[in-house]
Amino acid sequence: MKSLQIGKLQTSHNLVLAPLAGISNYPFRQICREFGADLTFTEMVSVDGMLYQNDSSLRLLNIYPHESPIGFQFFGSEPDIFKQIIPKILPLNPALIDINFGCPVRKVVAKGAGAALLKDLQRLEEIVVAVKSVSSLPVTAKIRIGWDSDSIVAVEAARAAAAGGADAITVHARTRSQGYSGKANWEYIAEVKQNVKVPVIGNGDVIDGPTAHKMLQSTGSDGLMLARGVLGKPWVFREIIAFLQGKEIPEQPTLPERFQILQRHYEMEVAEFGEETALPQMRKHFAWYTHGLPQATKLRNHIFKLKTFTEILKLFHDYQEAPSVSELFNYSITGS
Repeated sequence: MKSLQIGKLQTSHNLVLAPLAGISNYPFRQICREFGADLTFTEMVSVDGMLYQNDSSLRLLNIYPHESPIGFQFFGSEPDIFKQIIPKILPLNPALIDINFGCPVRKVVAKGAGAALLKDLQRLEEIVVAVKSVSSLPVTAKIRIGWDSDSIVAVEAARAAAAGGADAITVHARTRSQGYSGKANWEYIAEVKQNVKVPVIGNGDVIDGPTAHKMLQSTGSDGLMLARGVLGKPWVFREIIAFLQGKEIPEQPTLPERFQILQRHYEMEVAEFGEETALPQMRKHFAWYTHGLPQATKLRNHIFKLKTFTEILKLFHDYQEAPSVSELFNYSITGS
């Protein structure tokens, strides 16, 4: 493990929490910080939405002083709009600005943003130049390795971003056509590392200590970005940190500890957004936190039928106290 030097920003270590759309809100970031995350990001924000004062876009940039270091991630296709928006968000005190050149989602790509810019590297570079021209903050670029397997442009895209002034580059080692499926091809992270002088952060298929070590060793990347591997197990940060430091790996949380983490996450969601919003937002997290538990599918099916968190807590209590999981699901805990 080592610190990352991204422009004038120095992190405490080289594990980074990815910006995850619909997930990376304050409670999620804070839970991950409590298990060792350092540099985190907001959810991806549209510069077009910011231009038109879209309230939902503005809310995504709500951060707290104790979250430092935290970056804002933006997407868009017009350098001039980036130029207009970036100065307006500087008073919010992000540690850096990240530009997304890898999002594969159709509605983003249809606007010429995200992974669509892998087809227009000149514009990609112009966007980085535009951001650098109006801010002294470090600027990072997140890319994919190409649009599809027939158009791999990882090195060219990284060079374009670096030429525009990017202080670090994150490489998600999948193509746009892969989406989030298939295997990440780490050899392209290694190629990018060999071809640019700025720090390179690898992303894709890092889920534990051994995979983290393998990526660092095989690619030479300066850091790792954790994404889906964190969902439902934010404690993976402390496990990877211990593994890379050659220390004893902490035990997995016990079942009661896992449910305590889940409850704390929910309570932070309520404090931040109110119960009416928190419960629907947390349902996906309930599914992730219970992944791998005995009869997890049945447990989740029960959870999704319940209308209050009090009922869900009772379900968790019954699940922990039942003489056997099989007995638990032989009768209806939900009263349905």
